[in-house]
Amino acid sequence: HNKEPWFDKDGKLCKEGVLCIYPSKSMRDWEKFAWKKGDVLAGAFGASCIFDKWANDDYTRFDAKFVTPKSRGTTFEVEDWCKITNEACIRQYIRDIEEDNGGKLNLTTLEIENNQPEFKDGDIVCISGMGYLACGIVKSIDNSSKKLEYYALNDMSTLKTDDWLSFEDKHIQPITETQQIILFEALAKENKAWNAETKTLEDLPKKCEFKPFDKVLVRNTDTEEWFPGFFEKFDSTWNNPYHIMNRRSMTDFAFKQCIPYEGNEHLLGTTDEWKG
Repeated sequence: HNKEPWFDKDGKLCKEGVLCIYPSKSMRDWEKFAWKKGDVLAGAFGASCIFDKWANDDYTRFDAKFVTPKSRGTTFEVEDWCKITNEACIRQYIRDIEEDNGGKLNLTTLEIENNQPEFKDGDIVCISGMGYLACGIVKSIDNSSKKLEYYALNDMSTLKTDDWLSFEDKHIQPITETQQIILFEALAKENKAWNAETKTLEDLPKKCEFKPFDKVLVRNTDTEEWFPGFFEKFDSTWNNPYHIMNRRSMTDFAFKQCIPYEGNEHLLGTTDEWKG
């Protein structure tokens, strides 16, 4: 013949013709043939995986990584899977992989990069491992000896202070908002509060039970004068957990110390210690 291509770019002999070229005799789906390493795929019964490479020459089977559920194997029939195109679903799936494996997923190599974040004095972290989960406040970290000293550590059953642990088989990552609330509540139960400015655990003042609109005296330090207010709420997730309604400014409404006004009227405007 005249050496001109028999088929056009769409795999047809003529514009009005039918598709005549396929990836292989057994696999005739060009969209699936276009799968590349790193594509997220969906299978039956909620299964998911990441495409790695073709497992045979006729493109009917492929190798996958990060398969869920994990018991399904790693090599699959192409016909049972399709590519996920929803970006939100892809991001969530990759996020789940990274949380489960304690690192960042490299979509080029499909390897987990376990880059341990750098943490410093006063950072609040989550420490996780096989069957282990704790939240704590970092005092120091020695990556060479895998030793973490902490101001406080809550392992969901026990609150410990001023000690250390080995993270040889554990992963350290930034704490979530919910985990921080749990940690601060555990401290409050022990009458403690974390002062991020001074990096110290402080004793909370003797606890009083208040109701909204109760008359109170508040302040933050022993050198400040007692200020009058109407009690609003106690929020253990704040460094200054006692909140009043009558704000002195838009930001001045939360305090570390709070005592009843009644019976302590003589303390108003003074720096005297409460003897209650």
